[in-house]
Amino acid sequence: MLGTLIVGLLVGLSARQMHPAGRVVSLPAALVLGMAGAAAGFYGGRALHLFIDGQLSGWLAAILGAALLVGVWGALRPRHG
Repeated sequence: MLGTLIVGLLVGLSARQMHPAGRVVSLPAALVLGMAGAAAGFYGGRALHLFIDGQLSGWLAAILGAALLVGVWGALRPRHG
């Protein structure tokens, strides 16, 4: 669990930096969204029996979930200015 959240923090921060529209997601939001996306990807994939604990695909699902959630959030949030 702790490893998944740490991966989410790191991927959320990376996704914020690499977002094509620039830094459109605040730092706290990127960190929280990264953790939520990593947890959703990891536990969602495990619930669907796509992998079991200890497989590399679980970490890949966590990374993908975190990056997607931060990216989608940045794309859908309204722009000011």
